[in-house]
Amino acid sequence: MDLASINVQEGMSEAIGEVLENMAFMEALPGGEENALDPDEPVFYTRLPIYKPTPSTVGLVVPQGLALSLAGALMMKECTMDEDEFEVLDVLSELTNTLAGSLLTHLLPELDSFELGLPECRVIGNWDTKREWSDCQEFLYQVDEQGFYCLWRSH
Repeated sequence: MDLASINVQEGMSEAIGEVLENMAFMEALPGGEENALDPDEPVFYTRLPIYKPTPSTVGLVVPQGLALSLAGALMMKECTMDEDEFEVLDVLSELTNTLAGSLLTHLLPELDSFELGLPECRVIGNWDTKREWSDCQEFLYQVDEQGFYCLWRSH
């Protein structure tokens, strides 16, 4: 099945909800205008290529404050950028990997297997001018009133 022809919104909502609840014990809810990201706050940007069944990409755009909270929840410690930046990158990469698997399971439950690439994660300051994901669908969610995006693109 061609992933480019599928509406992923419902599957994305289910997948991100499951992933954050199971991994970080946090509830992801649909975001609104009040949860829009501050363009002046640095964000962590992740992306992961999906090779099979159809070339696609899934990713996250997470503001620094929420990224530290997510990493802290998964690592069970308070995280700071000065001491834990590499661990935060690892946590968000793993979240993206798990999100991709969960999303594909929701979109294509009959699929026996799929092939994922390696996740990339980096910090982007002043992200609004360096919007590398402009060709992706953006799905805005929030955790504790902090907004973040799940990204999807199917080639």
